[in-house]
Amino acid sequence: LYKTRNASQPFTRGFFFGGAMASTMTLTQGHFPGGHWKNHDDATYKMELGKASEKYPEADGEYTFDKLSSVFLSGNATRDDAPNHVRIQTEVPREIAQTWVSMCPAQVYEIPEDQLESDAPIVDVHVTASNCVQCGAITAKGGRLTLPEGGDGPLYTET
Repeated sequence: LYKTRNASQPFTRGFFFGGAMASTMTLTQGHFPGGHWKNHDDATYKMELGKASEKYPEADGEYTFDKLSSVFLSGNATRDDAPNHVRIQTEVPREIAQTWVSMCPAQVYEIPEDQLESDAPIVDVHVTASNCVQCGAITAKGGRLTLPEGGDGPLYTET
């Protein structure tokens, strides 16, 4: 892997330039006179949130389920007292916190009710790591997911 490190980064500057540069880096076993760029692609993408008026229909328990019922069906075996394996900054801009809450399929991230109604630009995010089903959605914007202690997690045995 050391010889092919950073091979995708030249493509951020265009297909043809990136192809030529990546080919040169492959031929020189990862060395290139320009060096390596440090960039975080997730920081460059604009966050797109849906309209607040768009809501999913209520769960009927037969064909559609709420988030916590789906966590139960995943067979999640994470202990409630296990150390937190979700690494995030807990004080974040409201836009990022709302994105985390809406994209998580297991209701791991919550904004406290007293901060939901305020207009503060920075909010606290509470993490319920025992609900986590290891989907990796948090890695899309600013978080890091590590392995839970003891290898616990979803078993996916319920059908």
